[in-house]
Amino acid sequence: MNLITTGDTSTQLLPRNYQFNLSDFALFLSVMKNKTAYECTLSIILDEPELKLAEVEVEQVVLNKSGKRAIRLDAWARDTLDRRINTEMQNETETDDVRRRARFYQGLLDTPVLKSGKMTKYKHLPSTIIIFITQEDIFGRDLAEYTFTEQCEEISDLPLDDGTKKIFLNMTSRNGRPELISLLQYMKNTTIDNPEIIVKDRRIVTLDEIVNEVKQSEEWEAVKMNILEIGIEKGRQEGLQEGLKQGIHAMIQDNLEEGVEEKRICEKLQKNFSLTREAAEEELRSFMEEKAKNQEEQ
Repeated sequence: MNLITTGDTSTQLLPRNYQFNLSDFALFLSVMKNKTAYECTLSIILDEPELKLAEVEVEQVVLNKSGKRAIRLDAWARDTLDRRINTEMQNETETDDVRRRARFYQGLLDTPVLKSGKMTKYKHLPSTIIIFITQEDIFGRDLAEYTFTEQCEEISDLPLDDGTKKIFLNMTSRNGRPELISLLQYMKNTTIDNPEIIVKDRRIVTLDEIVNEVKQSEEWEAVKMNILEIGIEKGRQEGLQEGLKQGIHAMIQDNLEEGVEEKRICEKLQKNFSLTREAAEEELRSFMEEKAKNQEEQ
């Protein structure tokens, strides 16, 4: 079976006939580079029907100091109010802290805006909105939308008003504005006939038209072919790794049955599989732990 990988779900292999959705990194980028598409999306998310974008970029790199981590933004925009808005399609939420990632992104977004010099005033720093779209409820409160702004802890009606906002969207919840729920479900299953779309908002209809145009374009075909090639190579490499592991375990098993000392087994692993001493010892330890666990289960 031919396999493909997508975006930050690159550890998952998908069938060749997989139907891409907007929740998939590749299609999300290909569609959001269209200003109208991104405008419709942000208009629903921010609940601003009249929102207009002045500038749109996808995969924009924001550099950091030398030796420090930079970021690559999924979809970035500047609207006619001069706000900077970044939207990330974040399917993987278990291996890292998305909330702290949002904090890091928010800080770096300001880096290229202000020029050096005494004449530069912080009051000229534009407002920024960071949006993360996830397929899991990272807060566990069953809301489709979680919005955070800086707030004084001592005085409940005193916002910091520093021009920053973080929004986390959750595809699993049905608790939220009907048009937002419909957008998130459309992203999850990108067809206008999706029964989970409770409101066929004109912006979603427009977005769907653009998605269909993108899917029929030569550029998208090239993107899919590239993903396919990456997926096939990944599958080949994973197959080689699995074969290597099986070979190592077979040698360990044979040597244990022959009564070979563990030190000598590690030396054989180093020689036959070009492993370092530490790697050979780790393979032996892993094998012994797995063997002990299997014996306990029996």
